[in-house]
Amino acid sequence: MPTGDASIPISLLRDMADSLLELPGAKVCDLGNQRPIPGLSTEYCSTVYVAGNRDSLSWRVTDPIRGDHQSCSPFFAVKDADYPASQVWVVGYIHSHPCGTPPSSRDLRAWPTDSLDPYVAMAEFRLVPANPAPAVYKDTNIEMASALVADRQDGTRIFLRYFPTGEIQQWSIARGSWMRLGRCTPGREGRPPQCDEPLRPLNE
Repeated sequence: MPTGDASIPISLLRDMADSLLELPGAKVCDLGNQRPIPGLSTEYCSTVYVAGNRDSLSWRVTDPIRGDHQSCSPFFAVKDADYPASQVWVVGYIHSHPCGTPPSSRDLRAWPTDSLDPYVAMAEFRLVPANPAPAVYKDTNIEMASALVADRQDGTRIFLRYFPTGEIQQWSIARGSWMRLGRCTPGREGRPPQCDEPLRPLNE
């Protein structure tokens, strides 16, 4: 810290993509319908947290967890070798999608969130006991978000992050910044997310 960004930085996502997407099944996708293949495709995920204090925070992630072809459940609490629980804040998670699709309704529901206050929702749930809320670096609150990484069939890589408010952003390699794709809420009974506008991921 600081990264110039109060949410999951692209540098961390790039490093995690290199780790997650090389694991068995992480890129297996049915080319015909662009859907994961049960038994072959695999999602992986890691919990994202910050550790330290107001003057010195660092971004950290847990070791990857293996899921199945359509979901991965990250740890909702972590232990850090360098800091006590009172100096560890869970702020989101990163997972891979075999087919490079946007976040699903299940993804958007993964954390207990409050759309009116995305900074403190997860910390108030006390995912880490004794954890003060929210995580603060100097005068900046660390914004909670989750992220998705994937390799498309054409070989390009996609990075998406999404917030408790429902906003979904994609990293633009051409612009070197995060671009808003839209705002979505989870669909009911396994249906796709409902978005304020059709999600059109960037093709770069």
